[in-house]
Amino acid sequence: MKKLLTISIAAYNVEKYIKECLDSFIDKSFMNDIEVLIINDGSVDKTALIADKYQKRYPDTFRVINKENGGHGSAVNCGIAQAKGKYFKTVDGDDWINKRAFKELIDFIKVTDVDVISTDYWWIDDGTKHKIKKIKNSFKGMQYRKKYLFDNVCKNIYINIHAMTIKTSILQSNNIKLDHHCFYVDAEYVLFPIPYINTIAFLPKPVYMYRLGLGTQSMDILNMQKNCSHHEKVTGRIIKLYNNSDKNNLSIPKREYLEKAIAKLAVSQIKIYLSYPASSDIKRKIIKMDILFKKKYPQIYSKMSNKAIYLLRKSNYNLYSIASAVLRKKSGI
Repeated sequence: MKKLLTISIAAYNVEKYIKECLDSFIDKSFMNDIEVLIINDGSVDKTALIADKYQKRYPDTFRVINKENGGHGSAVNCGIAQAKGKYFKTVDGDDWINKRAFKELIDFIKVTDVDVISTDYWWIDDGTKHKIKKIKNSFKGMQYRKKYLFDNVCKNIYINIHAMTIKTSILQSNNIKLDHHCFYVDAEYVLFPIPYINTIAFLPKPVYMYRLGLGTQSMDILNMQKNCSHHEKVTGRIIKLYNNSDKNNLSIPKREYLEKAIAKLAVSQIKIYLSYPASSDIKRKIIKMDILFKKKYPQIYSKMSNKAIYLLRKSNYNLYSIASAVLRKKSGI
């Protein structure tokens, strides 16, 4: 039976959480329509043993793929290569989905042919299990389930990895591959396909449940310092994509979409630099980066909207030490 949706689960040492993740895909109303690929990325705990039990019990839905550790990007690449569903969605092994909303996603897939389906998602506190914040994609006049041209709406949205369900053929046919052993590859996953996305639709209910509060999460400021070079690498790869806009025959709306995305990455990069103890070397890095964007990528430079960066520029970077101290205090460093 042809599967409508491939769920690719990146699983590395998630024995504490993987059962909750996999249980969320057990429902007779949609199990025949999905395949769940559990990509065991070289776990050294009981992740693989737990996953094997699901494969044995539900062989038509769950499949375990064991591989050497290569990081999140490597696990996603493996899932893309093995996927047989019409659509593809990646899920982290310590997160899960809301079954009722997921069923609506499956039902919509049965009647649509859009390139991307965007669904809302929740931030969930790991300690209390309380819902913290709903992350929405919406704009004035938006109609759910309507087929939109991506170019007509992309200026009002940003499709996060947890919101995205994408046609598998787009990923496979265009050889979309993420970096191995690298953090922040979420940006690569959602931005590399942009040249090939023409249509999009939105569904109202949050599907993805994103667990917050884990010490291993890459957006924790100390982890961002530790993995600073990874962030620089990913930002560079997205800039390379932008530089190939003419080669990819990128439309103006898609070009502007990438500009906004790169501006966010650039702001995050400067924040990482500011999170270190103030030093002349770090200050030079910030100035060099900011001047590069101003000269070579003025459209991106103008979109780097952040109060700290605005004040740095207005002061000719003389407020650098103060900005660093304020950010470090705010981050609890």
